[in-house]
Amino acid sequence: MVYKSTGYNIVLAQAVIALALAVVCTVAWGWSTAGAALAGAAIGVVTNLYMAVRIFGNGAVRPAEQALQRFFSAEAVKIAMTVGLFALAIGAFKVAFLPLIVGYSLTLMVYWLALLPVRAKPEFK
Repeated sequence: MVYKSTGYNIVLAQAVIALALAVVCTVAWGWSTAGAALAGAAIGVVTNLYMAVRIFGNGAVRPAEQALQRFFSAEAVKIAMTVGLFALAIGAFKVAFLPLIVGYSLTLMVYWLALLPVRAKPEFK
């Protein structure tokens, strides 16, 4: 199933981008900025990993209605997790907002790049 591997490859690419961003921020601006950027990127990685596991988890083939319901419920939980993790990062840990949002935004930009090499393959001949 090519979609399952694509979903997990996107999460892996997001994790790699998060680590690269943390290294760049550490060198350029220091540990505090790197921690905030890594926290933002981690929010994106963790929530997208949840989504991938929830949708592709056990690999079972489901009827379309059940798959769509599972997708929407996972998306709702993902949004709630994202809001909660941002509130935790800003409220409890007092991280800087700009590096936090930049880190999160970079994980979203991975979608634009990760799907470029995917080509539609006919399922039947």
